[in-house]
Amino acid sequence: MADTRPPEVGPAPIEPGLAFDAGTPYNPDSDALLQALVWLCAHHGRDRSALNLLDGQALAAPLDAGRAVGLLQRAGFEAEAVRRTPTDLNALLFPAVLVLKNDDAAIITRRLPAEAGQPLRYELVMPAAGMQKMVAAEDELLAEYSGVLLLAAPLAETRQVEGDSPAAADHWLWGTIKQLSPYYRAAMLAALLSNVLMLATGIFTSTVFDKVIPHNALATLWAVSIGAVLAIAFDLAARQLRNNLIDTAGKKADLALGSKLFRQTLALRMEHRPASAGTFAHQLAQIESVRDFCASASLAALSDLPFVLLFIGMTAFVAGPVAWVLVVAAPLVIAMALVTQALLKRSTSAQMREQADLHGLLVEAVEGLEDLKAAGAQGQFLRKYERNMVAAAVASLQARKLSSWINNIAMVMQQFVTVAMIFWGVYLIQEGGLTSGALMASVMFGSRAIAPLGSVVALASRWQGARAAMLALNRVMALPVEHASSAPLATPKLSGQVRLAEVGFGYPDAAGNAGHAVLKGINLAIQPGERVALLGRIGSGKSTILRLIGGLYQPREGRVEVDGIDLRQLDALDYRAQIGFVSQEPRLFNANLRDNVLLGRVLADAGRLAEVARLTGLDRVAAGHPQGFAMAVGESGCLLSGGQRQLVALARALVTQPRILLLDEPTSSMDAQSEALFVKQLKAATQGVTLVAVTHRPAVLDLVDRVVVVDNGKVVMDGPKAKVLAALAGGAPGAAPPQAATAPPGPPIQKPAPQATATPPPLPERAAA
Repeated sequence: MADTRPPEVGPAPIEPGLAFDAGTPYNPDSDALLQALVWLCAHHGRDRSALNLLDGQALAAPLDAGRAVGLLQRAGFEAEAVRRTPTDLNALLFPAVLVLKNDDAAIITRRLPAEAGQPLRYELVMPAAGMQKMVAAEDELLAEYSGVLLLAAPLAETRQVEGDSPAAADHWLWGTIKQLSPYYRAAMLAALLSNVLMLATGIFTSTVFDKVIPHNALATLWAVSIGAVLAIAFDLAARQLRNNLIDTAGKKADLALGSKLFRQTLALRMEHRPASAGTFAHQLAQIESVRDFCASASLAALSDLPFVLLFIGMTAFVAGPVAWVLVVAAPLVIAMALVTQALLKRSTSAQMREQADLHGLLVEAVEGLEDLKAAGAQGQFLRKYERNMVAAAVASLQARKLSSWINNIAMVMQQFVTVAMIFWGVYLIQEGGLTSGALMASVMFGSRAIAPLGSVVALASRWQGARAAMLALNRVMALPVEHASSAPLATPKLSGQVRLAEVGFGYPDAAGNAGHAVLKGINLAIQPGERVALLGRIGSGKSTILRLIGGLYQPREGRVEVDGIDLRQLDALDYRAQIGFVSQEPRLFNANLRDNVLLGRVLADAGRLAEVARLTGLDRVAAGHPQGFAMAVGESGCLLSGGQRQLVALARALVTQPRILLLDEPTSSMDAQSEALFVKQLKAATQGVTLVAVTHRPAVLDLVDRVVVVDNGKVVMDGPKAKVLAALAGGAPGAAPPQAATAPPGPPIQKPAPQATATPPPLPERAAA
């Protein structure tokens, strides 16, 4: 059986990859252990759906106990997997989840009183039987028990007072370091052993010069030499142990921090996504600076720092006043490190900022290389890149110069200490107050005392780099995310009713401030199964309405409701599992065709893939390639045509049989024949599905029965398709916008009588229709 011990840092990782294969696909609804966790969360008042617990990731196999612990920890529970029998459990620990054989699970809710001559009995909830309750005798239960059970208790929810900084345990970095503190404590013990053993070399030197050589005591020489060799060997083992402990902690921290950062990136609310993907990626890459600072070389030097006083004390013990050289030099080295921090901070911040801008420009140029070549704009971008590169090089050179200067001063300081100690020691020897052996030992102890201080000075530049990186990553981790609610409502099966009530919205500007209002007081009601087209000029706000209904953005004013529930109350993962969304510019990923359609959707299966491929015409694309659905699409789908990329996006939106389908120019890259076939098949396949489509193509209007015209962020016309199109074609003046007659949020909004606006938007295609 796999190791079921709870993970030491953060949640247990969920392996990437799709859950679909030619055999039986993974289905979270049939995963007994996962459903047991859903029941456990609901029992403790922390409702979570299966998708919410999985955080949208797909599993290739049923959940195991180790990963189940990680999921519970992420859901706000203190959880562990233990190897105990139900009989050994205190009744206060119920309910507990038993991991049974054959990927099954059961929940023990209570232990029933034993009757005379009867075995112990337990009341169980069986996820595999639809949460059916049953009673089982102990021997029956143990026959199916795998030996592992899960114990979980909800953690107390703490409310943070505005203005207070988050607790260290909750910090993305310090919380992880705290969890790894056993490793660092063990490393400090190894450092203590190493430093104590290093005293042996100084004592050996002093003994040889003062005792062995003057008296030709070879037996003593052999004895102390053997002792010194053993001390050096144990010192080597202690050093290696310390480095291994720190490296192991560093690896665990790297995995945990990388997962936290990427999870935060994926959970960011769209309003707060970075303006430059390249710059943002460079910021995330700065985790390497933090990790390198926490690597063995840095922490090993810091672990030696507390023992500086030990070696100064030993120097005073064997050489008396010579120790004053160390007493004076140590504060000078520390003062130099502190004084240079401000200079290092300024130069390191400038270097990081310039490098981030340079990286952002480089990514932007690579992604738009085809357009740059078509426009002949390579020279402009090259000049801009060279200017940024010069600025980055100057900032980097200044940081390196300062670091080099600090490191050289620290090295010279160590050499000066050695010279000063020998110089003073010679006079003390002449006066008879010191022996040559004691002087040699004091020099060795002095070097050992100053070495960690020199390393600290050398680490100053690395610390500033790590500090600047940490501040940048702090800003990333502080950005609002979609799952900020501790207990979002589990989304029931949708009927498809959508309502926008006095919705206002504007995209944030580059500085993150509220931008120009794109939507202004939108009121719109769509009934389950209704098919609606949004028409209007470019930039009128049609695509923004789709994004708000899709839950990608939150309204600045008003609310968006689905089945009468504000979207902000629903779990985003559950909601999006029941909708399909096709944007104007669908994004494909560097994987094969099949993976780009499924994208790890845990509620889809291989049969559904074939169905949507036939519906959209994607099957013809796969049939025309030797590898079929295993064909590579390239980064951003660069190996496919624009129309083929659109087919993939349409198939992706339809693969989960959505209750709400949002289409933004779904056929803009199709030829007329493909478009007509697609519209015909989609209309038949989406009966009863709420459909909202933005289009400038007349053929797509065959999908809808109602047309809403949007202009300048407002609904200016709303009614049956034929009458609205006739009004647009006729251009009848003098009609008041129906939005003005619409009641404020309340009962579902009635469609206004069809009428035209005084300034109807010109839509020549629809006029022809």
